[in-house]
Amino acid sequence: MIELFPKEKNAILNLFDMDKIDKFYNFLLTYKDIGGFFSKSNEDLIIDRHLIESIYHIYKIHGVLNVSRETEIADVGTGPGLPGFLFACLKETPKLVALIDSQKKKLQLLEEYIPNHYTDLKVKFYYQRVEEIKGSYDIVVSRSSVPYPWTTEIVFNLVKKNGFFVPFLAKKNYDLALESKIIKESGMSISSEIELKELNFLGERHIKFLKKINKPKHSVPRKWKIIKGEIDEKKG
Repeated sequence: MIELFPKEKNAILNLFDMDKIDKFYNFLLTYKDIGGFFSKSNEDLIIDRHLIESIYHIYKIHGVLNVSRETEIADVGTGPGLPGFLFACLKETPKLVALIDSQKKKLQLLEEYIPNHYTDLKVKFYYQRVEEIKGSYDIVVSRSSVPYPWTTEIVFNLVKKNGFFVPFLAKKNYDLALESKIIKESGMSISSEIELKELNFLGERHIKFLKKINKPKHSVPRKWKIIKGEIDEKKG
């Protein structure tokens, strides 16, 4: 899979423990049907694509933010551990990786798989809604839970002051005015943005680095019912 990035292959290999990634890949293959991880059509190819995408995203994040043995990371809406578990597959593993999903079906399979295949992983599992989680993290990622920019409002309480929320994004089909409003009211600001042209074979991909700089507006976060209504209205 790493051969897809010839110019960055060595840097990626130096960053990740590929033995850990191979075990995770085998987990996805073994439990894909039981957990209903992916679409039934061309599912083996889909697994490769999901894994490639997540590895490359984390590689790019590592190049911007200081991911070290002191870093605490959370992945919201992680499903079977994508992309968050791959932070635990770095050679220099973070202090903590929290995998969060309100649905147990997929994530619990990973929690049960780990003891027999890994040692000394600093991973915690939370089967709760985001608003029920107590704690804050240096970096929070989200790949496929609530649509962006509403994810910012959902997860900001998990981000430490001066920490970052890094959503994994596809096409820029979101309302920029709404994005600006939600980010500001959530006490965040856009620190930087990266176009991932190397992933164009999967479609458009980009990531944003949103830094938590202030306390949120008093009325934020809104109740989920209100946020969902706004999402549905935008979808038409």
